[in-house]
Amino acid sequence: MTTENSDLIEVGTVIEAYGIRGALKIRPFSNDPVALLATKEIWLSGIRLPQMRDFSVYKAKEHSGSVILELVGLTDREIALSFKSATVLIPRSKFPPLDDNEYYWTDLMGAEVHNQQNELIGIVNEIVDNSAQTVLIVLDEEKKQHLIPFVKSFIIEVDLESTPKKIAVDWQKDW
Repeated sequence: MTTENSDLIEVGTVIEAYGIRGALKIRPFSNDPVALLATKEIWLSGIRLPQMRDFSVYKAKEHSGSVILELVGLTDREIALSFKSATVLIPRSKFPPLDDNEYYWTDLMGAEVHNQQNELIGIVNEIVDNSAQTVLIVLDEEKKQHLIPFVKSFIIEVDLESTPKKIAVDWQKDW
C-alpha cells in the first residue's frame, strides 16, 4: 500500500482497544464519519510510533458515537492498546464526494474569515462540533477567539478556490 503523505487527512484518534481480538476504538473528528467507515486503508501516527504505519481495514462499524476498526494483521489486544492516542489518517482520494454547500473540515482550516464590512475577523484555527452545530474557532491578530456557528444564518459564502481561502460571515468583529 502506498500513498503520498500529503494526501493523508486526520480523521480521528485511537481512544482504546476494543474487544479481545485487537480491534481499535476510534473517536472520529466528525459526527458523520462516512469516510472512516468506508475506507479500506488507514494510517496511524503518534508519539508511540517511530514512523507512520499503514493498515488494511478488515471491518468498520459505528458504536456509540465511536468507530470500531478491525485491521488486517492486528489481532492482539495488547498491541492494539499500544496504538492508544495515535492519530488516524486516511487518503483524501478515499473521501466520498460532497454535495453542494458541504465542506470537509480540513478544507476550512486556515481560511480567512471576513464580515460583511470586509473586515478580517481572523483565521479558522479549529473546528468543533458541540452536538447542536459545527462551530468555527477563529483567531484574530491578537489571538482572541471568535466562536462562529457554521450555520446558514451566519455563513454567507465559502470560497475555497481563492488564495487565500475565504469565508464571508454575518458577524461583527467585536462580538
